[in-house]
Amino acid sequence: MNLTWLYVLAVYALAVLVTRRFGAKLPWRVAALFYALVLMFFFKPMTQAFVNIPVDFVHLLPPWAFLTRHPHSYNGELNDLALQIVPWAHQVRESWRSLDVPLWNARSGSGYPLLANGQSSALSILRLIALPLTLGQSFTCEAALKILMALSFTYLYCRKREWTELASLAGAIAFGFSTFLIVWLHFPIVSTACFFPGVMLALELLKERITYARFTFAAILWALMIFGGHPETVAHVFFFALLTVTWIVFVERPFATWPEASRFVIALCAVLVVAAILASPFLAPFAEAIKRSKRFQELQVQPNVMGIYSDWSSRIILIEPHFFGEVPIEKPWGAAHAESITAFAGILGVAGWFAMLVNAIIKRRFRTREFFFVVVTPIIVGIVLAWPVIGALFHAVFKLAANARLRLLLCFVSAMLTASLVDLVQRGSTRVYLIGIAFAAAVLMYLMHVADFSAQWYADIATLAILPSMIVLLVALLPVILSRTDGEGPVAQERYGSFAALRRLRMTIPLLLLIVAIIAELWKVDLVWNPTLPDRLMYPETPLISALKNEIAIGGQPCRMVASGPTFFSNTPAVFGLDDIRAHDPMANGRYLGMLRVAAGYDTSDYFAQWRNFKSRLLDYLNVCYVVTNPRAKLDDIQRYKLVYDGRDGRIFHNNDVLPRFFAPNSISLIFHDALFAQRVAHQEDFSDTAVLRRLPVENDKERSDLLAPRPPNAPRTTLRLTKAFDTEYELIADAPRYTLIVSSIPFWPGWHITRNGEPYEPLQPNAAFLGFVVRPGRTHVRIEYSPLSFKLGAALSLLMLATIVALSRESLRRRVPIARRLE
Repeated sequence: MNLTWLYVLAVYALAVLVTRRFGAKLPWRVAALFYALVLMFFFKPMTQAFVNIPVDFVHLLPPWAFLTRHPHSYNGELNDLALQIVPWAHQVRESWRSLDVPLWNARSGSGYPLLANGQSSALSILRLIALPLTLGQSFTCEAALKILMALSFTYLYCRKREWTELASLAGAIAFGFSTFLIVWLHFPIVSTACFFPGVMLALELLKERITYARFTFAAILWALMIFGGHPETVAHVFFFALLTVTWIVFVERPFATWPEASRFVIALCAVLVVAAILASPFLAPFAEAIKRSKRFQELQVQPNVMGIYSDWSSRIILIEPHFFGEVPIEKPWGAAHAESITAFAGILGVAGWFAMLVNAIIKRRFRTREFFFVVVTPIIVGIVLAWPVIGALFHAVFKLAANARLRLLLCFVSAMLTASLVDLVQRGSTRVYLIGIAFAAAVLMYLMHVADFSAQWYADIATLAILPSMIVLLVALLPVILSRTDGEGPVAQERYGSFAALRRLRMTIPLLLLIVAIIAELWKVDLVWNPTLPDRLMYPETPLISALKNEIAIGGQPCRMVASGPTFFSNTPAVFGLDDIRAHDPMANGRYLGMLRVAAGYDTSDYFAQWRNFKSRLLDYLNVCYVVTNPRAKLDDIQRYKLVYDGRDGRIFHNNDVLPRFFAPNSISLIFHDALFAQRVAHQEDFSDTAVLRRLPVENDKERSDLLAPRPPNAPRTTLRLTKAFDTEYELIADAPRYTLIVSSIPFWPGWHITRNGEPYEPLQPNAAFLGFVVRPGRTHVRIEYSPLSFKLGAALSLLMLATIVALSRESLRRRVPIARRLE
């Protein structure tokens, strides 16, 4: 039974109750409308055995593809959901459910940080709320809460701007169901973006009056947004907030004196500092990981390209997402895909932009927030479309970010202009309102005029694409038409009390119809992006997967696997608890992937990197016990690989030469020269024989001699016994006849701590990218644990700041209560 709808209802009702308790003007009728819209949008996945994530993509891949009669994917553009986001979410959920902090991802890339990878959303409040649900239901729950949060925060922000209730509803729906939020719905981008209007609301509250409660609200909101897991989006929101603050201080100038303005700016800076401290359990590990990541290292060689999705076709899609076809279910005849269509929040945003521009010119009101939205729109468009000066300046500051995602800001501004337009007609400015509607209609006609239709079929597609927007513009005329009809007379007076009441009614009904039209316009684009699929498609366990799990369980020792070609694209084995040596993640360990590239020819530049070199002895060193292939595939070295499973969905080969997770090599090669060191590692033939080191600190001459002197063939060997083996903790007992180097296939990373008989030991880095240590002669108890100082310090600072906030809140409340009693 799927009770996600009830769970979401309970969580949202509690949130509304709390916000109303603290003075938020969110009427229950509005909250009920928002929940009803979300329930309608996600009806099947919230109430039945369905999910709305494109997990059907994995059925295109072996081993699932061999058991599916007609494998296909409804939306292949969102394949990262199935190959990255869902597996990471599964790992995070399993860790939290086991009462462990999800610090380390042992399932991919032989191991690298999980929490520091923001896209795992390990500390997202939404992910934590959805923990009681199943994996598929949790994604539905998170998605519903994201939309509810965006709707509610946008409505409250619009009401704070003193726009009417219907105008605020229109703006909230335009942003809450904008293409940016719906296309990237299940990504951490939206886990962060849904807080955007809340940040703007907090800004308005602090502008109005700086109080401790408002300061705390703003700081916690920023921290929760950071915990969402997408720093790029946080940077984009900060950019917009900075523009807004600049406009408030230097253009609106609501403060009587400069000291008041200074206090406002100082308070905002303090909010960011407090928020950063609260979010330091994520920010500190992320800062530690970013420069070691694959993405950062690639950007040093090939920086982000400006002007992606900025051609003429992509400009058209800013206004009409389906102009070139109903992507993703149709093949587009122009630039139409996930990145390019995510700037749409309804055609009324275009009408609102021109109407607010004309209104400002006519009334000479250039210091309003509505005019700010007019001014900021070309700035954002200029960055998105890489206009010469503005695009280059922004790109220079935000060089690590994917700045095409700045379309989020366009959606928000468009939604605000929609609300401004509806508010304008409700306040009687019908002429300017009609000018805006006429401008939007002219833009649509212009698109049809300038488009290069090579076939009538394309023209028909474009006509159907603009039809919903044209209907919205036609419905938008009704408030003006009906409000101007003659409603005076004795019957009207007796029934409605006054002509004003009749006019309000005749304005309200068409505006409600307009809101319905806005919903229909947006849902026409939205509903095709996140397919509703039976939950049985969520990573079904095939016979091959069952056999592989059984083989690993029988072995009883830590071991990893690798698959050939497209079989088990990286991260998907994590859903079944399998450890893979490959990694499909921009935050993966760059040094480790470099080692795979030079030593085994692993192509890390390929978006879907595939392992093809099964002759490489690096597989032995990486503790690869099993190789998974397609059916009837053969591996050349029959002495090394033993076939242990042969089925319709593939084959499993056992690696007879696999090395254990920890072992003692026969000798050490110490090379100080960087180029020679890299060359030696790249040509390593037998990892069990020799370990290559660039640095080898020793305690005494005896240790130096034992480690570097040639070892006689019949010399006694060090024995290792692994007594504990978890993802982030290992214990072993070493019996060594002399000083001995122990190497592992755990990738080196700050945060791994080693103790020998209870004494701390600084880890070594053998073979360029892995963890190693030296044991003394005799018996040594060794403990290896991943416990990053960055997270511990971040968590300590965050808890300290949280305790300070609570203490000051209690003090603030204690001081206010006597004053309230005296006022009574």
